[in-house]
Amino acid sequence: MIVGIIVLSIIILLLSLYFLRNINDILIWYNERKRRIELAEKIPGPKGYPIFGNANLFLGERHKSIENITKIVQAVMKEGKPFIRFWIGETLEIHPLTTEACKAIYDSSIEINKSKDYEIITPWLGYGLLTSNGKKWKERRRLLTPTFHFNMLKKYFATYNNESKNMVNYLKKYAVSGEEIDVFMFAKRITLDIICEAAMGVKVNALENHNNEYLNAVNRYSKLLIQVVNNPLNKITPYYYLFGHGYEIDRTVELMKGFTQNIIKKKTEEFEQNGFKTSDNTFLSNLLQLKNENKWNEEDLREEVETFMFAGHDTTASLNAFLWFSIACHEEVQNKLYDEIIDVLGDEDRAVMSEDINKLKYMDMVVKETLRRHPIIPFIARDLTCEMDICGYTLPKGINFTISAQYLNFNPNIYPDPYKFDPERFLPENVAKRHAYDFTPFSAGPRNCIGQRFAMNEIIVTLSWLIRRYKLSSKKSFDYVKHTPLVVQSPNKDIPVIFTLR
Repeated sequence: MIVGIIVLSIIILLLSLYFLRNINDILIWYNERKRRIELAEKIPGPKGYPIFGNANLFLGERHKSIENITKIVQAVMKEGKPFIRFWIGETLEIHPLTTEACKAIYDSSIEINKSKDYEIITPWLGYGLLTSNGKKWKERRRLLTPTFHFNMLKKYFATYNNESKNMVNYLKKYAVSGEEIDVFMFAKRITLDIICEAAMGVKVNALENHNNEYLNAVNRYSKLLIQVVNNPLNKITPYYYLFGHGYEIDRTVELMKGFTQNIIKKKTEEFEQNGFKTSDNTFLSNLLQLKNENKWNEEDLREEVETFMFAGHDTTASLNAFLWFSIACHEEVQNKLYDEIIDVLGDEDRAVMSEDINKLKYMDMVVKETLRRHPIIPFIARDLTCEMDICGYTLPKGINFTISAQYLNFNPNIYPDPYKFDPERFLPENVAKRHAYDFTPFSAGPRNCIGQRFAMNEIIVTLSWLIRRYKLSSKKSFDYVKHTPLVVQSPNKDIPVIFTLR
């Protein structure tokens, strides 16, 4: 009895000491939370439930939940409000609904920290340029910017053309048979070949290999991640591993890492054999040079290779798939596109040069309209470090500020009849009527996408080869495909396209 009282007294004493030592932190947390709730109540948004907030809106099939949320957002847009807020448990998400509201964040040199939402992919990508913050991000950006200089990008055109020529030759057997192809999975194979050869200096021949281990792992990882995100209970570690595919995700991540580590190992051996000099001026060779100059360590190198491999093939594959399907569903657009390509490039086997890119003006409009109609980067999320006064509202610090192309690209005040596919929205005279931040497919400001020109060049070269050789069509209607947004926007189902020889 006495021993029990003594033990209880000791426990109470220890808890008291812990509480007293941390009382300042507790008070700060309480006051910040109180302030956050007070400010959130002034921002329009759906009514939430205790503890769960609005988490129920995000459950179920990803594309359906997004459609339901979009209806709520559009109602707030019609009222002319610049923001909408959602509570996901204790996390307050605020989504800007106007260009002015987005501009304040895009232009900020302070609010550049990515949201904690990106933590979900750090077991794979680590803390590279996409996911890092603060001093580390600034230093990485400074070191990597020269790698994407115009003169560096010109060197990749030979690979774009060679792999695109391989692609159109490979498609001939499907054109002869009239067989439909799922262009999303097909596009993944061609974009992986391009990124590996152009940026890493390694050939993987994914086009011919329908069972590429890396692509299979990325596809499986994406599907598992959607299931994880759709169930808030996966934030509880024991549940995540017992019921939430945690172990399978870990194994899949190791497979993806193994693929890139083999590439790094191969190029490192070549680099050392060449006396620590770059032989091919690829992205990876330049990173190896930075490592040799002691500006990088092994983990720095791995993080950026993983990041560029992911961003360089997955985002581009999604864009290609949506682009080809959009063209297949709009014959008049395809005919106009074909006429321009023949006018600029002529012969079907003529390589596309860097000087041709700016001449393909209608193609640029078609690609941009695809990016508007099917935003490849659906969300850009930041963690606010300070309170901000924007558009008549005070936004509390510590919130998740989420810029969503899902909402902005379909704002009828900016884009009349927003669900229509209309490349002429991007005629110079129409663009001049809009704000520069009305269309930000690759983000904007200090944290814009460093590889956007690489991606656009690749897309245009690939499409130029494809349209010169084939006419695209589909038995499906344009509204057949829905979006499954995560880090990258993917189609919710196969995208069947028929290729017919011209």
